[in-house]
Parts: sequence; C-alpha cells; structure tokens
Amino acid sequence: MCNFLRICVKLTKKVLRLTFYEVIYIGLIFFTIFFIWVWINEESKITKKVDNPVIMWWTSGFPGTSGTISCANNMKCDFVKNTDNELYNVKAYLFYASNIKFDNLPLPRKPNEVIWGLYHEESPRNVEELLHEKALSLFNYSTTFSRYSDVPFPLQYLDSLDDISSTKYFKPISLKINLLKEISPILYLQSDCETATERDAYVKELMKFIEIDSYGACLNNKEMPKKFREDYLNNLNEEEFLHYISRYMFVVAIENGVCDDYVTEKFWRAIKIGTVPIYFGSPTIRDWLPNNKSAILIEDFPRPKQMSDYLKMLLNNNNLYEEYVTHKTKKEISNKRLINELKIRQYQINALDVASKFECFICEKLHDNREIKVQHIVNKKHYNCPKPISALTLQVNPSNDWVYSWEVAKKKVDDIYDQVISFK
Repeated sequence: MCNFLRICVKLTKKVLRLTFYEVIYIGLIFFTIFFIWVWINEESKITKKVDNPVIMWWTSGFPGTSGTISCANNMKCDFVKNTDNELYNVKAYLFYASNIKFDNLPLPRKPNEVIWGLYHEESPRNVEELLHEKALSLFNYSTTFSRYSDVPFPLQYLDSLDDISSTKYFKPISLKINLLKEISPILYLQSDCETATERDAYVKELMKFIEIDSYGACLNNKEMPKKFREDYLNNLNEEEFLHYISRYMFVVAIENGVCDDYVTEKFWRAIKIGTVPIYFGSPTIRDWLPNNKSAILIEDFPRPKQMSDYLKMLLNNNNLYEEYVTHKTKKEISNKRLINELKIRQYQINALDVASKFECFICEKLHDNREIKVQHIVNKKHYNCPKPISALTLQVNPSNDWVYSWEVAKKKVDDIYDQVISFK
C-alpha cells in the first residue's frame, strides 16, 4: 500500500510538476470532499424526503399498497413498505386488525404528529383486544362495519341489491312444501362449534321441538350429497350448492359474535337464495332487513319452544310464510336505509375498494392537518361489540369460555395501553 502511494505521488509530481507537499495538500482536499459526500449520502438514507405525505401499512399482507396514490382534489400521498420505516418521515400508519401484533407497534406513539388508522371487518373474537375501548382509542380513524366508523361498510357481505330480489335460486312455496317429504323444514350448516353466541346450544334445544337437518361438523345428523362433502366450506357460494340449500324453508343464521351492524354472509346468503333466516347476531339487524318481515329474529321468541310454535304456524299457512319472502315473490325492497346505503357507499361490497377508500380518507386528513394537531380518536361506536351474549338465553353466560377470554383481553389491553402511552 505504501509503495502504491509513493508511486502515485511520483506520477502526480511528474505529470503536474508539483512539490511533494502540494500533492499531499491536494490529496487531503479530495479526501475531505469524498468524506463529506459519503456522509451526506448516508444521512439521506436516514430520512428520505418526498413531495407527498407518507403513509405506511404497518401490518403485513392485506392490502400491500405501495407507490403514489391520487385522491380527490388532486391530493396525493406516497405509500412505503414497512421495511422502509426508518427511511421516511411517516405521517400515518395503517393497521389491518387481523394481522396486528400489539408487541410490534411503531413506537414511540406520536398522537399529535402521526395518524394511526384501523381497518377491521372481522368478528369480535378475531382480535379480542379491540373489543375494549381503551385499545380502540389508540387509533385516530377507523374503517369497520359500524355505520359510525369513519369509512363504514355495514353491507360488506351483500353483493348487490339485485341479489335480494333475484329469483335465480328461489324455489316456489308449493315446491318447498312438497320437499318436506324428504327434508326437514330447517337447515343448519356449521362446522365452527364453539362460539361466543352458543349457537349449537340454541339449535340443540330447538331440535327437541322441530326437525332440523344439521350438516357440517356441528350437531351433524345428515350427510350432504357426496359432491358437496369435500371442502364445502370453500364452496358455499357455488351455484349448485346454493340451489341445493335453497330447497329449505328456513335456515338458522346465528352469528359467531354480537356487534352493532355486524351482519355476515350467513344472513345475506339466506336472503339471496330465498330461504327465511332464523337470525341472531347484530342488535341493529332491523335496520338492514329488506322488508319488515325478511327474517325471524330469535330475540322476538326468547325460548326455542316459542320459536318452534311460530315456525309450525308458518308451515301450516302459506300466506303467512310468503310474507317473509316478498323480496322474491313481489321483488319488494321497502327499506330505504338499505337502498341508500348501497347507493351512497358503493365501495363497501369490495374489500380492496374499502381499503382504497380508507387510504384516500387518511391521505386527505394528512393534507388537511399538515399544520393541525391530530385530535380525533376511535371510540366504542366504531366497533361496538359487548360482552358475549348467548342465543339460548339472550344473556351473558358466565361459564362461556368466550366470556372468560373477554375478561382476559381487557387486562391485556390495560398493559398494552400503558406501554404505548408511556413509551418514550
């Protein structure tokens, strides 16, 4: 190395006719310039400057947006990947609840500088910490199935208004009555048997008073045709399968959790095929019924015996039964709230459109709040799921494991909240 430097110095002196000290001086200048260039380059890696506010989906997987998005009024934001967290001045972190890890959050939390947004479409048992308002309050904005969310999607499982009135799968009442010679009047199809709503307990009691064909793993008493047995859970919306289950007059549609506006495919599939749902779940279900009598609500018949008596009355009176399927027989949809909801918020029937809508909502907030302190926080109305309620008793069952885990989650939330708030 020393020999190499001597050779460089001699060549430089010979070519430029400089003294030894002049060569050393020039070398120091070049070395200093090179050092400054390297330092500036490394500093630029610490915080990269971009023209638009920066947003990051902190959770992995869905939806994986990257690059620049353009929203209303030509507002733009840049999405960067989680791995680039330290390279950018991130102004908003978005979280997909199903993939959230509370021991891996972008701390320290800067509530007056950085927005946290929550996307949550799943049932209350999916992320039990979010059943508690203290956890929700860590976020500034939300997109959930609640109508009170910042970007709401209560109709996420309804594909279109046409599905409600279409007779594609609907079987006439006369045919269904005739089919009672070979099938029961009620369908129960579940393979998730341990739920917060204790739906198996309800159906087991109802079976004492009226016949029910129970497919799937829960309370199974009847086999599906061979063509449906393999992987039926991933083929619930296949045309042949929908035609098969539409032969039933009623279907038990009990959600696995109770939350305002949480209405799943269990309900909307029954509406789509023209089978009357025996429903329990969302306390706000009446707001989303196509017509006043589009479902039989368990809360109106507090005991299974009462429910069976009412069902038998409908089985013996075609006119009374038909009052529950006028969305098929007369193509009636009298619920203006339902119609307007889908017209105003067309994005909600597609999960990716919901995510895009939420991203632009946050982007617009960043543009609006560049000089404003963030004050808005998510509250219980954005995701209102009370302590688990049993379909059988319409009350909280203290011996239900999900009630216990609800309590455990509440204690976890206290720790999570304290760690986030106190983190410096």
